[in-house]
Amino acid sequence: MPRTRVSFEMRQKARSLRNHATKAENLLWYELRDLKAGGVKFRRQAPIGPSIVDFVCPLLKLVVEVDGDTHETDSGKRHDANRDAYLKSLGYKVLRIDEPDVVNSAWHVAQMVREKASRLVGDPTRPLRGHPPLKGEGDVGAVAAKNGSEA
Repeated sequence: MPRTRVSFEMRQKARSLRNHATKAENLLWYELRDLKAGGVKFRRQAPIGPSIVDFVCPLLKLVVEVDGDTHETDSGKRHDANRDAYLKSLGYKVLRIDEPDVVNSAWHVAQMVREKASRLVGDPTRPLRGHPPLKGEGDVGAVAAKNGSEA
């Protein structure tokens, strides 16, 4: 996945969101950091395109969003649907979690995220990040290029 430039304003906004995180975000971040030992590394308040997502695992293209009260309104639901569609168009899987669930049991939520991540790791349809598609054995052009001859 190529890195894109993030504007100074977006970087500052993400930093501000990290510094002023909600209780639920802090609780979940504490638990998600422990998943790093298993190879699942998350970033918090990370810019992706025009949005800043709560948590993202760039390797698995998994986004975790903690939804509070503002997400329950009609305008909040429309905003979330548009944002989810954009993230999905980039190949991200979006996992939305209600804020009260995180506050009541952040550990259980983190285990749910871990299970989702382990399913993504084992998904054979998920493209490997940074690896070009493999040439088939019957691809004459690839064999000819490898042997230095023309087909």
